[in-house]
Amino acid sequence: MSALDRPAFPLRDYLPQRAPETTVAEPAREVPVLCECDVAVFGGGPAGVCAATAAARHGARVLLVERLGHLGGMATAGNVNLLHPLYGTDGATKVIGGLPEEFLRRLSSLGAAYNSARDGETGHWVICSETAKFVLDDMVLSSGCRVVLDTLAAGVLREDDRVRAVLVEGKSGREAILASVFIDCTGDADILRRAGCETQLGDGTGRCQAPSLCFRLAGKSPDALPLGDVYSELVKEPMDYNGEQYANFLWGSSGVWDRSEQMMAGTRVLNVNCADTLDLTRAEVEARYQLRWLLGRLKSLPGWEQARLIDIAAQVGLRESHRILAEHQLRREEVLHGVPFADAIAQGTYPIDIHTPDAPGIVFERLDGTRHRQNADRTWDTERWDGRPLDAPLRETLCYQVPYRSLVPRGLRNVLAAGRCIGANHDSAGAIRVMVNCMQFGQAAGVAAAMAVRDGDVHAVDTAVLRERLRATGVPLR
Repeated sequence: MSALDRPAFPLRDYLPQRAPETTVAEPAREVPVLCECDVAVFGGGPAGVCAATAAARHGARVLLVERLGHLGGMATAGNVNLLHPLYGTDGATKVIGGLPEEFLRRLSSLGAAYNSARDGETGHWVICSETAKFVLDDMVLSSGCRVVLDTLAAGVLREDDRVRAVLVEGKSGREAILASVFIDCTGDADILRRAGCETQLGDGTGRCQAPSLCFRLAGKSPDALPLGDVYSELVKEPMDYNGEQYANFLWGSSGVWDRSEQMMAGTRVLNVNCADTLDLTRAEVEARYQLRWLLGRLKSLPGWEQARLIDIAAQVGLRESHRILAEHQLRREEVLHGVPFADAIAQGTYPIDIHTPDAPGIVFERLDGTRHRQNADRTWDTERWDGRPLDAPLRETLCYQVPYRSLVPRGLRNVLAAGRCIGANHDSAGAIRVMVNCMQFGQAAGVAAAMAVRDGDVHAVDTAVLRERLRATGVPLR
């Protein structure tokens, strides 16, 4: 690589400098109304798709607003092609159903998903992110939901404890959306923050789990060096673009149509708050520089010599930013001990998973009582989070539950949250943020919103009725 081609980082002066003491006045204006509906859903990722589909199937007039030109969020634009198991820790009891399962069954019927378990059912699922765009279109449009794409939420008009309208910006300029109930599925609580609601950012001090940029490669040999060994090689020398050590926890999955293809969550950018415009820009740019270094190193490893880049995710994969302050903040202990809730609307088994915000390292806390910690020096420690000896019998917690109250923000009557921005503390959010869980939150929020249309009060939803309606659609609540 010549000096002219060699990437250099930091890229000096490519981010603008804010002028916080300088402002301009935006003149008042009349804004045309784009749509009046019963339920307006903002964010067309896994949570938003399920929220909109569920609300429409339960009789509401629904509008789904998405900032990209297609649905799916992290499952499509983010290239995150893995959904965690529908079964409990015993591998036999189904704990997740409903719309997440429908999504997977639809993909499977097209040959666009496979299950990692020998029985083809109880393991994690790998999907084709491109085919998922078709399936998500089918689910939303067949429900009767209306859709607006390439449109960004720009502001909120609030009256006392209610949101009256959400302002959006698209090719037609600024318009307004009126609804009885709004659902925030933006991932970063954009609607609720613009409505003036208080949120928790990251761990409470502003430190957020590090994001990753996913990408796909072709040309992997059948006997290629496993990803764990690839990781061990990558950490042996600093990255060329910034002189720092590779900080990622490397994982990925083989392609659906061609097992020589490989999706990799192969990058990790430190010290960013991706709900901030400039930090998000830096994360996107730095992740691509990191990817270029990784690809060059990968080609020197056995079985990866012919690796070539197929595509890069359209957006960096965020793990954490703002979460609402809800009627109930889900706690670490409630997740790890599988505490049951009378108003439970979702269940999961994915462990607490914390990617260190500012250094190499990751921590997994599992329902079986174990904690696995990768340290900054790449060594691993295994211990028990429950205080028991390491050789004590493993815990047999089947799954954890998430209550409806964690979707209900404090201070507003007609807004719900779904996806990774629901009410959870930093630790518990590390478990519930994955897509198969976010889809459950979306389905529950959609049904609840349809129930709340008449009086526009999400706090007054009868959760016993909500749970029965979810069960009637295949949700296996305990």
